[in-house]
Amino acid sequence: MDILVFGARTGTLRRLAARGFRPLLPGGGEAPAGVETVAEPAVLWERLPSPRFALLDLAGTALEEGLAEVSRWLEPGDVLLDPSPSWWCDTLRRARRSRHRALHHLDLAELDESGAARLLVGGTQEAVDLAAPVLDRLAPAGGWRRLGSPGAAHFARALAEAVRTVRALAHGEAVQLAEAFPGEFDGALARRLWPPLAPGDGREAWVPDDAVRLEAAVPVLAQAVMLRIGERLDEHASVPPPPRFGPFLWPEEPEEGAPEDPGG
Repeated sequence: MDILVFGARTGTLRRLAARGFRPLLPGGGEAPAGVETVAEPAVLWERLPSPRFALLDLAGTALEEGLAEVSRWLEPGDVLLDPSPSWWCDTLRRARRSRHRALHHLDLAELDESGAARLLVGGTQEAVDLAAPVLDRLAPAGGWRRLGSPGAAHFARALAEAVRTVRALAHGEAVQLAEAFPGEFDGALARRLWPPLAPGDGREAWVPDDAVRLEAAVPVLAQAVMLRIGERLDEHASVPPPPRFGPFLWPEEPEEGAPEDPGG
């Protein structure tokens, strides 16, 4: 199955090939072994039937600035797949702009809960139905599931980071209390029972702000995020969240300056 890949890293290309994809890189030039390049959009349109699928292996400023170039390679009805670590409001804005170009936009987030990795998808049902064969190949062993409207998967990924922060703090407290046991106690075993969790990527810092705007009471998540930020500052190991590029958006709120939705 052919898939256009923007900003492709070697690891991404290997994973796609292992899952039965033939990655195509836009713009020509050199490519890794087993990967084909496409010089011009017209070549791609002639070669691949519609809808075409494009994976955005981009993040941050590169993604924000690269979408115009990406759109040049696609035609109405094509599908963008976005697994970036983006704030959900930025994703929602990008999905709206894609819709104005008659493109579909799906945000993807892979979550590993209880040892079962699953791919979550945010986007319209129409777009998900079109992309189902691609999602079947992209998904880990746990499969995939549509979580909701555009931005939903990226929103869930930030929440997962916040939950991971709570768990990490709880593990640390459990080990500290275990080591304070006044009798004989195997501290090494306790540390194996509650091992430290790997640090997140900073997306958990978005959660308290989102909670205030959405009027959701999340004192445990918010406190855990603040405690973790304080720990990192004390350790001189700050992990700032990925950048946010636009304002907070409500799903039903039109973006300022955006053209009217022809669908009403």
